[in-house]
Amino acid sequence: MPTIRDIARLAGVSVATVSRIINHSGKVRPETEKKVKQIIQETHYQPNQVARTLYQKRSKMIGIVVPNLNNTFYAQVIDGIQSVLQKNNYSALISFSTSSDGSKYLEAIDNFKNNNVDGIITSAFTPPANWNPTTPLVMYDSADIQDKIVRISSDNSKGGQESVKLIAKNVKKVLVQHWPLSLPTIRERVEAILKELNRQNIAYVLEEVSESDPYLAAQQALNKRNTFDAIITVNDPYAAEIIKEAKRRGVNIPKDFQLVGYDNNILCEYTDPTLSTIDQQPHLIGQTAATRLFKMMAGDTSTNNDIINVIPIKRNSTY
Repeated sequence: MPTIRDIARLAGVSVATVSRIINHSGKVRPETEKKVKQIIQETHYQPNQVARTLYQKRSKMIGIVVPNLNNTFYAQVIDGIQSVLQKNNYSALISFSTSSDGSKYLEAIDNFKNNNVDGIITSAFTPPANWNPTTPLVMYDSADIQDKIVRISSDNSKGGQESVKLIAKNVKKVLVQHWPLSLPTIRERVEAILKELNRQNIAYVLEEVSESDPYLAAQQALNKRNTFDAIITVNDPYAAEIIKEAKRRGVNIPKDFQLVGYDNNILCEYTDPTLSTIDQQPHLIGQTAATRLFKMMAGDTSTNNDIINVIPIKRNSTY
């Protein structure tokens, strides 16, 4: 394996000149740069990444905090992030924060800082008042809150509105299942759902369900199925559980009630009936978060939030 000294000798230049070309750290005559790069390519020289990191004061690592990968939404967000990291020759460290407790997120972020990551992308949590991260940081799946944190989110308000439009035909009363309204993204979505239901003079019942038990949520819904003719639930796995329980009880969807999920999970194509839902474009959320982070790392101080459009997907669980 050739060394930097070998490249310098073959090119007839100093080691310092080769180093400047590799690290893009100084002016070099174009013909010299072209000659050195050609020799590097011909000899398959690989710069010492550790040495480059120390020289450039960059780790070429990004820290990513996610709650879990059980929900394919987060897996697709990471896929979108990774597509941008690869183009920029960066790698990722991933930390799982399974608790909604903000202190767990702060702990993960501090661990990333101790590992000298160049930037951090985290799922939503509620930071302490006046919290100001010292490492470039972007928060995704977050409500559009105006503070010093750059936030990337799907359009929760439009998502709620479009959920109603998917089931609005011949509907008199809707069961709206939701997670705790203390979660800003959920609150935004539910407020938009209720606003659209009121606009169309459709009655509704609100029902808070467990964040970790879709089976129980399905039982709750089917136990009162004669009191509504449509369900808007929290996400696609919860909707899939409702479809499963309805089939077990001999209830026909959409004849007995219509059903809308959220996320456009891969499950939607395989349920029977196939599931109408809202696509949050998680891959694009990940790409946008990573792109904003690289801009911050390059000196961009803008704190404007990015809102990603949602797409209603009509399938066989609605008319």
